[in-house]
Amino acid sequence: MSLQSKVEEPPVAAAGSGPRETLDSRLQTPDYCRAAIPDPYRILGLRLHPFSLGHYLLLQRFGCACLADAPIARVDLILGVLICSMRHAEFLAFLEQKNFLREVKRWGKRIGFFELAPKEALFRAYLRASLAEPDYIALHPGESSGDWAQNLKMTLVTRLGYTEPEALDMPLSKALADYYALAESEGMIRLLTPEDLAMAAANDAALSSLAVPSVLSPEEAPCPA
Repeated sequence: MSLQSKVEEPPVAAAGSGPRETLDSRLQTPDYCRAAIPDPYRILGLRLHPFSLGHYLLLQRFGCACLADAPIARVDLILGVLICSMRHAEFLAFLEQKNFLREVKRWGKRIGFFELAPKEALFRAYLRASLAEPDYIALHPGESSGDWAQNLKMTLVTRLGYTEPEALDMPLSKALADYYALAESEGMIRLLTPEDLAMAAANDAALSSLAVPSVLSPEEAPCPA
């Protein structure tokens, strides 16, 4: 497989949703259609697949620091974009090719110099749009154990009937939506509705107003001792 065939211009991407960057962040829940078919992204000339569990595992395996709060280094951005432009098995096969480094160098020459900040912001938007999990209440807190990625993959394969390649390559937002829907059906959690969230926000606002001390007018102020 040649990277040359994957490079197209100009880069185009739709805006993501949600304000936070790390994997463990709680992001606004998209509707199921958007979770199943995320917006397309193109960065550094490569069309990115929807971010998946397989992408997450590859980023972790090869030490690509793209999921932390810290600024993304140029080398990590390039590796992250390259990983996310392929499916899980496709990238592993690409690594095994004898001309792997030559293809990467050819791609590097094609993209040339680029300003890091806007590409980093676009890649973060891509991640935010994919790392979406619903708001919920755990009905049996403290019962989960093990690595979240392993738990998610095992649930998708053994409980929801996906093959392992499907579990690794499906949009992570859809995988999480299916995972939490199963957890709710089994009484492990309760997914919060928009009405629940609106009520919680109203309660928070009411409590905040009680916590603000009232300002006394000079006439109401107590006399000094």
